[in-house]
Amino acid sequence: MLFAKLLTFVSLLCYCVANDPTRPYPLPDASLATTPLLNHSKYLSGLDDTQWYLDNIPFVDLPDKTLQDVYYYRTSVIKRHLKYTREGHGWVFTEFIQPVAWASKFQTIPDSAGHQILEARWLRDPRYVKDTVQLYTRAGVEAITSITYTHFVHQATYEASQAFGDKTFLQSQLDGLINIYGLWNVTRDTTTGLYHRTPLLDAQEFSLPGYEVGGPDGMPVQQYNNFQNDFNIIDLGPETYRISFNSYMVAAARSISNVAAMAGNTSLSQEWNMTASTQQSAMQKTLYDDDINFWIDVIQGSNQRVVGRQSIGYYPYRFDVGTSDSVVKGLEAGLDDEHFLTEFGPTTLEQTSPYYTALKNITYCCLWQGQSWPFSTSVYLTTLAGLARENRSSIATPEFFQSALSTYARTNYKNGVPFTAEVHYPTIDAWSGDTTNHSENYLHSTYIDNVFTNLLGIIPTFDDRLEMRPPLPSNWSYFAVENLPYHGTLLKILWDATGSHYSGTHEPGLSIYSCSQLIHHQSTLAPFNASLATTPLNPTERYVNILANPNAPYSTPNVTASYTFSSNGDISPYEAWKLIDGLLWYDETPDNRWTANQSSVPYSTLTVTLPRPRTFSSLSLAVYTDVEQGGIIDCPEALHVIDARTGSVLAERSPWTSCTRNALNTVLFSTPGPDKANSTTQAMPSNSSNPYAGAEVTTDQLTIVLTSKLRLSFALSELQVWIPAPSGPRYELEDGLLGTFIGGFEGRAAGMNGTKLPPTGDSTTNGGVSLTKGGWVEIAGVEAKPGMGSMAVLGKGGSVIVGTNFLRNETVSFEDGDEVMSKNVSANWLSGGNVVTVWYDSGSPFVDAIIVDQ
Repeated sequence: MLFAKLLTFVSLLCYCVANDPTRPYPLPDASLATTPLLNHSKYLSGLDDTQWYLDNIPFVDLPDKTLQDVYYYRTSVIKRHLKYTREGHGWVFTEFIQPVAWASKFQTIPDSAGHQILEARWLRDPRYVKDTVQLYTRAGVEAITSITYTHFVHQATYEASQAFGDKTFLQSQLDGLINIYGLWNVTRDTTTGLYHRTPLLDAQEFSLPGYEVGGPDGMPVQQYNNFQNDFNIIDLGPETYRISFNSYMVAAARSISNVAAMAGNTSLSQEWNMTASTQQSAMQKTLYDDDINFWIDVIQGSNQRVVGRQSIGYYPYRFDVGTSDSVVKGLEAGLDDEHFLTEFGPTTLEQTSPYYTALKNITYCCLWQGQSWPFSTSVYLTTLAGLARENRSSIATPEFFQSALSTYARTNYKNGVPFTAEVHYPTIDAWSGDTTNHSENYLHSTYIDNVFTNLLGIIPTFDDRLEMRPPLPSNWSYFAVENLPYHGTLLKILWDATGSHYSGTHEPGLSIYSCSQLIHHQSTLAPFNASLATTPLNPTERYVNILANPNAPYSTPNVTASYTFSSNGDISPYEAWKLIDGLLWYDETPDNRWTANQSSVPYSTLTVTLPRPRTFSSLSLAVYTDVEQGGIIDCPEALHVIDARTGSVLAERSPWTSCTRNALNTVLFSTPGPDKANSTTQAMPSNSSNPYAGAEVTTDQLTIVLTSKLRLSFALSELQVWIPAPSGPRYELEDGLLGTFIGGFEGRAAGMNGTKLPPTGDSTTNGGVSLTKGGWVEIAGVEAKPGMGSMAVLGKGGSVIVGTNFLRNETVSFEDGDEVMSKNVSANWLSGGNVVTVWYDSGSPFVDAIIVDQ
């Protein structure tokens, strides 16, 4: 009945319809000139949502098609894991394709964050990385998860900032970098000076230390299926001074020292340089075994030495720890078929160990007693590339590195097509950790970064120059890289030995272009430095997605559907709340979509509810289809978007001929003609200077009506509404993120000790958040002048604790009563977006908003 009335209604209206844009907001580097040498679209065959790749990735053309095909696949991996969390918090990367219970509220896991930051530093939008970094450094409650699993976020942040050429951003993170380092102090042993963690919390379960003490009476395991074994210890491992963890901490301290020096704080720089040196000395004293000339683990407490080569012994060199000639000789000793090298290696435990297994003793996914892990291999490759580039080894030569990278690329395959899961068998062409709807497209390793820094030899630096020392195969007569973001410019790197492989006007040899201008040319692939005249890319206008809700299906924003497909009539895997969970991909499996498949009527209605009325002018719909693969899911025949509060039709696409399959489709709003008196929107001028803006509407509820094509149905992966980020000074708390400390698993009610209250219907009372014991609400992206300042907190009925970044917490008490009152608190503001967290303290507090003192 509703749909019939709607059709009658819209047929009477005249629309001012603008062309729908190819993306929901402008590119951050839209002003930069590019050099269209390569046909970018031809490299995207088989990938969904090709506009995203055209907008975001560097394009490469390599003689080795396996390396190239895996490169483009791995760009799709990072896209699949790119998650928009919440207005203000912005972008993060997930590790597992589907939500897992051991991740944080945003589904981040810190052990993979360093890899993700390094991969994403080569995407054209720096906000993906910067948002991820500030997730940890700006001390929202999510930051506390940085002491669950070990990580190298400090070093990755430093290296990403080198690629951006952005000292200002890096210096603005100094306080946070120091504080997340300090969170680890509880794991530092004051006797040895080393940090300890179980292998599991070093992201390496079933590692060698567990076998050394997991047998009967704490002795070494002799027989795996002995009932007297302590299988919990074998799995988790004992508290251990880990090679990898302590390498991360040395690199972290050194990064902090470098940032402090950059900021002009000499004494702080010296203090952290001493911390790094002391930590490295402690590692050398306790974790290096002179007998086998290799790094080893040592069990904390007993100081039992776990003698045996593990692949993590190659980590220190990558983090600039232990680079002497004697250590290099020890690394060389493992680079043969007897120790780490296999067809799909390297193995994570040397093959001479009695605990090494090329297969698995159990069906559990992930073992570090010999399996081949992309996580470990990608770090190992950076060590090999460094040894080759610096001519430190007669074994780890450029040719040896190239062979290892080729092995890694071949490992990233399944059934003849590029694919990455958790862990691979070292001797057979199969993934040993590959669980359906869980392990696919696993993101806990690098590959893109290995291509640019290891293979092509780009050495990022803060200086205004491009340095390359490529250990490339001698038989490569050509390669090209286009739209590579570096220091606020877009680079083209063109190697054409004869000058005839690529079309266009260029000399034989190596040519480097910056924003279409030739800046360097040489006839060979010899190392070089080329001057750059650039500035870091810092987009002035930021856009936020006000529909994303990591707590979905709880709280607001929320979305409900008139129909949801369920294959068995019970719990549906295709719930409408998945449309606002921030996760976006277009795979049949793993799935992440809502669908109207098998509905008894040809249309379905989605209702979107915001915490409060907002002003916006478009809606983006990620349309999933499988009809081209023989399925029955296709683009909808028609789309109608309605302001549910007024009944005004905001957008009509009937038929929806511009709908792009398996892509994000942005629909601009338009206004009914002047004959429609109750319209609440304004017509967009046909010559609008902003192609991303339609006619604005202010509402807190939308109705979306989708109509199916005959004999087909439709599905959506995500709904988004993008607007320019609020610039303050007032920030409404109902726009924030709700939870408990630390948070809850997505899709569960856990972590929801608070309620968002919308404004009253007559708008005489503002909305806000009512908190109960254990609850909190958090606003991110708060803009303020750096330095000491203040803000007003508006609330009533109890007391709360207000935290600003890592730097300051203050208790605010409101008197009982119906009147909202304002209380001022001090704040130590940082440049860029700040995080303000309001925790429950006592009573029945209601918090309306914060107002930054400008």
